[in-house]
Amino acid sequence: MIEIGNSRPTQIEKALELAARFGWTVPADAALEDLFGRFRDLIDETDAAMKDSGAAAACAACASATGSCCFPEMEQGYGALSLYVNLLMGSDISAAAYFPGGCRFAGEHGCRLKARHSFCLNYFCPGLKESIGRAGLEEILRSIGRQLLAGWELERALARWTADWRK
Repeated sequence: MIEIGNSRPTQIEKALELAARFGWTVPADAALEDLFGRFRDLIDETDAAMKDSGAAAACAACASATGSCCFPEMEQGYGALSLYVNLLMGSDISAAAYFPGGCRFAGEHGCRLKARHSFCLNYFCPGLKESIGRAGLEEILRSIGRQLLAGWELERALARWTADWRK
């Protein structure tokens, strides 16, 4: 592992280490490829629902103005494996914070991560809930639920796969 003085490696450093060891592309494993494909499709479905409802634009505008739920500590909710999944999906996890005082993953057009934390997906402030409406919110939450389950299944399989390779 990368050690700098007496400090422990960050989750980002650990994710970069996983990528260096296991690759920067989806492992050539049929089961993992299927799980990645399903997860990516469900992310696209959720992202489309968020965009169509106006939630994506509203959240990006709020993050740029106030930071709100994209607070700096939110990035600490991401573990090495979930960040590794983001690397495999093309996310730049090592970029500096776009908004000073905000989550390092919040960018000008919203979250720069493809695979986002459950809090980031499930939190809807009162104003956003009102603008989306109950029916729209329920549709988005169903999509989010499918996405989170697929992400959990993928991370679980990827953890087993990397553990098998370490033996």
